[in-house]
Amino acid sequence: MKAKVFRPHLDDVERLSYGKKASKQRGTGSRYHCHRLNQEERRLFELAKVSHFLTVRGNGYRKERKGSPLQNIWRQRSDALATLAVCVEKRSTIDAVVIDFSTLRVWDDAPFVAMIVNNVLKAKYPDLHELVVDDAVVSSLIQTPINWDAIKTRPIWAINERLITIPCERDVAKSLAADVVKEGSQFILHEFQNERIDTTSHAIKQVIDYDGSDDESIDWNDI
Repeated sequence: MKAKVFRPHLDDVERLSYGKKASKQRGTGSRYHCHRLNQEERRLFELAKVSHFLTVRGNGYRKERKGSPLQNIWRQRSDALATLAVCVEKRSTIDAVVIDFSTLRVWDDAPFVAMIVNNVLKAKYPDLHELVVDDAVVSSLIQTPINWDAIKTRPIWAINERLITIPCERDVAKSLAADVVKEGSQFILHEFQNERIDTTSHAIKQVIDYDGSDDESIDWNDI
């Protein structure tokens, strides 16, 4: 049986971005997590709606708000749309593409991580693929347990991020982000939102390579 997971309403996400209370899904916002955007942040937010990934300077942190309203509201929108929250962080030396899988709200995100690693990084960006695998970024993520009960019932600000951060040159960052978004649009989530007997998912070390060969497992150290 498919579990009903908490999702914010897009109208509430817009309301939060203007500093208003959510009216359709109680608990969507929090006074302890900033969401109200200033003029420049709203411009970037509107651009992100078109490109389907966010671009910020640094991590978008705003000192006076003690957080990143733009990152927070983008995560809310991605949650509402059941998509990856993809962000390009523009840094002084080298940029980074940050992919948050928590917005998928599934009890096991390892197959979706595999799709990004194999179909995007390995296929199109072999140098970045090698970097991510060598740094154990992927294996660390999929071995981190998912709290399924929290995923089902709590707003996104109360759920831990599940991140893969990929350092890359600026001329690569946006094309990589676009490719991640495109691959993410192929995700089929419902099979990983079925009720489970246990309420906490333990991410597996080996995942299925979704290229049609269901009987072959991937060892992350070999890819």
